[in-house]
Amino acid sequence: MSPDPSVVKPNSSMRSRIYQRALTLAQAAAWATCVAGCSSASDTPAHSPDAAGTGGSSAGANAALAGAGAFAGATANAGGAGPVGASGSANAEHAGTHAGGATSSAGRSSNDGGTSTHAGSAGRGSAGANTGSAGASTTGGAAGATNLPALSVYIAGDSTVSDYTLNPQDPKSQAGWGQMLGAKYDSKVKVVNKAVGGRTARRFIQEGSLSAILKLIQAGDYLLVQFGTNDSNSTAKYTLDGVEYPYFADAQTDFKTYLQQYIDGALDRKAIPVLVTPPPRNSAYCNGPRSLGNYGQAMLELGKADKVAVVDLGLKTHAYLSAICPKPTSGNQETFFKVNADQSIDGTHFQENGARVMAGFVADGADEAKLGLFAYRKP
Repeated sequence: MSPDPSVVKPNSSMRSRIYQRALTLAQAAAWATCVAGCSSASDTPAHSPDAAGTGGSSAGANAALAGAGAFAGATANAGGAGPVGASGSANAEHAGTHAGGATSSAGRSSNDGGTSTHAGSAGRGSAGANTGSAGASTTGGAAGATNLPALSVYIAGDSTVSDYTLNPQDPKSQAGWGQMLGAKYDSKVKVVNKAVGGRTARRFIQEGSLSAILKLIQAGDYLLVQFGTNDSNSTAKYTLDGVEYPYFADAQTDFKTYLQQYIDGALDRKAIPVLVTPPPRNSAYCNGPRSLGNYGQAMLELGKADKVAVVDLGLKTHAYLSAICPKPTSGNQETFFKVNADQSIDGTHFQENGARVMAGFVADGADEAKLGLFAYRKP
């Protein structure tokens, strides 16, 4: 099917180039920080949508700016052109804000925990040379994780991601990986899980959920996006404002078009978009097939085209489940997927343990992508 007339795919080539340059700087400084001051830390889709879910080294000193990926957020120079670190029009005020509390504005230098961060003389001419490099203009001891700025991680997704009220008497009841992600990071990371059961990449946009996130997200924050579970459903429909829509979106066409809006929206706000491939269904056990792999592949392709990070949760989860043989056949044996009241095993949704394991896979994938979130990981 063709996308809605209201769905427009903006030209994002310039934003992508700017994002990539800043992210590269953020990655380099982040890894330098860790060295200097951190411890190492397709089968048939379900017949109904998942709405069943309810719900001292200078590099180290400068990590407060770039090490957290915080300044993939300040990717744009004033006017939105020119590479960060080469043009003096880099936004020094924002750079200072994300420099672990060091308030470096145009021409100002501030100290925080023995770290001095210089933002240039007037936000022009030399500001980029100072704020865009990995510690070239900083002095003092290794700042490490103690000077990292607070940030938020927003999540857009479906019922495999969303929050549930956990029943301490029933650890096999439903849970989503999004509600478990915060436990992987220190208190400076706030996870804001906006995932909603039964949603597709398009429906989430149509209902205003993406717009709500974009009103809140700040430069340097992250937007994690996982869809595909419901987008693959070829029979279900939903009604919105009196109009009926299919859940299905072709992985190679419409699905990518909708995802592009999440990427562009985050980049417009100097936030960091991250695509997360959907986890497989329980047919993956014991060398079973990887369901939803075509949606994961579409995300990988789009991420490569836009130079945006992709966490391949689908691949990691499939590898984990594929190694479990024989396949669990009863509620007593099942430890990953949700166990229903009648002791049958849910084919799509997850229990607390499964959600925690997947949250770990997401955090690991962010590390592998060299996103600055790694600096906030708990040991």
